[in-house]
Amino acid sequence: MAIDKIQSESINLADTFAFTGTVTGAGESNVPYFRASNNAAFSFSSSSTTKMRMNLVAFESNAGSFSTTNYNFTVPSGEAGKYFINYSLYLNASTNALAAGYIFVNNVERLWNDQTNQDDYSGSVFLSAAGIVNVSAGDTIDCRCYYTSGSPELSGNTYTDGRYSFFEGFKIT
Repeated sequence: MAIDKIQSESINLADTFAFTGTVTGAGESNVPYFRASNNAAFSFSSSSTTKMRMNLVAFESNAGSFSTTNYNFTVPSGEAGKYFINYSLYLNASTNALAAGYIFVNNVERLWNDQTNQDDYSGSVFLSAAGIVNVSAGDTIDCRCYYTSGSPELSGNTYTDGRYSFFEGFKIT
């Protein structure tokens, strides 16, 4: 660092610095990570908690860590720690119904959000939630939904882009 960048009492963080060596200890790698969505609409039973069919992997850092048949992420060996997990669900739904979305770790509820649909026009419910979970290697993480009325459906409008319904996460520590 050039000596003219140092002020008498501190470094001016508004300046631009050009480092010619290796900088260590700055930032995180945020690996492993994943993002999955569903590739077609599917219906599920009301008044029960159902694992969401996220069967299309958009990306993942550890090949095979997201199962498109079990619809879950398995924490890879050596990657225990805290993970930021996020989901968004778009449901075609009845009016005056309650929908709740959950994140489960090893079949135990860890995060949730609910939404009451009272919109007679759209007949749809958006659920989303995000949070941090502490997990061990081999733990499984999945996204589930509970719905109280009719025959709800994870919307067919999501298809391959995961624009409306997706499940994602990455390691933060």
